[in-house]
Amino acid sequence: MTENRHAETSERIVVGVDGSENAMRAAEWAAREAATRGAPLVLVHAVTVPEGYVMVGDLVAHMRREGEALLRHISERLRSGFPDVHLTAEVSDLTPAHALTELSENAALVVTGTRGHGGFAGMMVGSTSRKLAVHAHCPLVVVRDGLPSETLEEVVLGVEPDQDPAPIRHAFAAAARYGAVLHAVRVWHPHAMYSSVAGGYCEDFAETRSAEIESVNKLLGPVAASHPEVRVEVSAARGNTVPVLIEAARGARLLVVGAHRHRGPLAIGAGYVADGLLAHAVTPVAVVPIH
Repeated sequence: MTENRHAETSERIVVGVDGSENAMRAAEWAAREAATRGAPLVLVHAVTVPEGYVMVGDLVAHMRREGEALLRHISERLRSGFPDVHLTAEVSDLTPAHALTELSENAALVVTGTRGHGGFAGMMVGSTSRKLAVHAHCPLVVVRDGLPSETLEEVVLGVEPDQDPAPIRHAFAAAARYGAVLHAVRVWHPHAMYSSVAGGYCEDFAETRSAEIESVNKLLGPVAASHPEVRVEVSAARGNTVPVLIEAARGARLLVVGAHRHRGPLAIGAGYVADGLLAHAVTPVAVVPIH
């Protein structure tokens, strides 16, 4: 019984919600993902009662009642659209980052919107999403405003040199669930080489691009072998990683990258690439922990 319960909690999807439309879109995205996975979904609203802060009991109770009413409203909307998803909801007294980080210990995925008001406000303009990208114990998906009504059946994976396999596994699993193409993208910075013929510094673009694509194929190989049903496309581009990945993923179902972890208590941010994508990508971004 204990093993079954652990399996259920470890497969669940957790989504942080407040009263904003962006949070509702994130909840709908999470519900759709839960339906695709056959996983339970947990809605969480944070009322953020400061630790050690003395508040009037009636005020705290009122905040919790408002949170419960909000969760009932969102639950009803989701159940009408996703009747087969097993849905539960809870109010947390913690801050959004703390609540979701704790719940991520027994979850397959944490989902949040970009910004809102109340329990999960300022996800993109503040530090909450960046903290989650560093401290969540499972992959985090951030769903931004303005998602297109139609998406390409494609999962985009940003591949670094010597890429950890965790983001690769996550991207392949997502592509397999969606029946989507996996588009692996390597971005490199120009290599300066002096050429006496050209009379200055230059780079053999075609040769470098070919080498980068070959490197990506080698990294993908072991995971690709276990997902023969997934069609893979590999591309390599020279330039700045963040804008290249944003453009490559425009209209895709998901953009997957790894998060470099610095788990100190004051750590904020998962690196230049992850932070830049969370701030600017329109595509939902999955940030996968690299330990």
